[in-house]
Amino acid sequence: MLKKQSMSPSRGTVQAVKSISFTYVSSQQLSSLFEDFRLMCNDAIRIANKEKPRNRFNLIELAYARLKQYGLHTHYILSACEVAYSVYSNKRRKCVPYIKRAFLKLDNQSYQLNHLLSRIPTNPRNFVFLALQGSDYHMSFVDDPNLKKGSVTITERSVCISFTREVPALEHFGCMGIDINERNITVSTTNGFEHKFAELGEVVEIKERYREIMAKISKNTRGDGRICKKLLTKYGKREERRTTQRIHKPTNEIVSYARANRLGIKMERLKGIRKLYRKGNGQTKSFRGRMNSWVFGETQRQVDHKARWEGVPDWFVNPRGSSSNCPDCGSRVVRLADRKVYCPACDRTWDRDVLASRNIMACVVPQARPSKGSNEVERGDDDSNPLNRWGEGSVAVDNNRQGTGT
Repeated sequence: MLKKQSMSPSRGTVQAVKSISFTYVSSQQLSSLFEDFRLMCNDAIRIANKEKPRNRFNLIELAYARLKQYGLHTHYILSACEVAYSVYSNKRRKCVPYIKRAFLKLDNQSYQLNHLLSRIPTNPRNFVFLALQGSDYHMSFVDDPNLKKGSVTITERSVCISFTREVPALEHFGCMGIDINERNITVSTTNGFEHKFAELGEVVEIKERYREIMAKISKNTRGDGRICKKLLTKYGKREERRTTQRIHKPTNEIVSYARANRLGIKMERLKGIRKLYRKGNGQTKSFRGRMNSWVFGETQRQVDHKARWEGVPDWFVNPRGSSSNCPDCGSRVVRLADRKVYCPACDRTWDRDVLASRNIMACVVPQARPSKGSNEVERGDDDSNPLNRWGEGSVAVDNNRQGTGT
């Protein structure tokens, strides 16, 4: 998992963070530590809900005396307040939050990592040693001297360590447009490369199969909610792992190609698209279920995070008109069968997915469409589609607009 990057304009470097998960064998001593940390977090949440702190530092001042009574290392107090404030400040919550899951979180100054042996504190001058289990992939991060170790999150089954590195920001000389559909990922680039990745078709089949399995589980376990929840969680996680793994291959190839050919990546900003598939919109239940399981978010997340780790610039653009306008002349196209479209002005037939990816790739302003009444435009200077919008002209514009990403 990757987090957001930050760019240093003076040095032209990008700071990216990746979290790597290790397995380990837990102990009884950790179980009591998990429970104490969970109680500390809930105490801090109650204090935050009562005192209304302005920030997490204010919460630390308010909760320090109470959390000190647990007798744990001071860093656990700081981490518990950080977790509590992030949960408390969530604007989407509808009630007072309560942490049920057992876990630990510590900053990079609280633990030590020597090869695959990790040492974490319990109380002052007392420590617990964890023997981590890792493959060659894990060792490539642990033994890399160029990576800086960040915070660590420990659960009953895994140890998740974040690693930070600075990579040179890639100077791109072209762009790649990515159109994410239900069953494929279509890419088009300014150097003429076009390709469809069909792995999302496998994801759709997996989700349909697990949808039937979960429907049967819900039907056959109506009398026991605990068994139903346990089985749905088991198969839901299995579905998530299989779908995520299918998406890794095309996203790796996309980012590798962009890196090798010095291309910036553009994707559609699809925020709010789920509203199109709500109950009451005149759509069937099966259609809504299929479209709401569309994995465009996970696909974009993987592309975005992998691009950040490699220093490849990426943007999100407004999708308006990407599937309905001709990428050559900007005229309205006519939809045909088999996902084909026809441009009457150019007398040319397009593949709908290729047309959309070219329109995305050619967007001059790499950001969402400005608000109504703004003088800024997204396509050309006259808010139209210029004739060379996916040729050298648009590449020059994009080079002048290179930024830090989304």
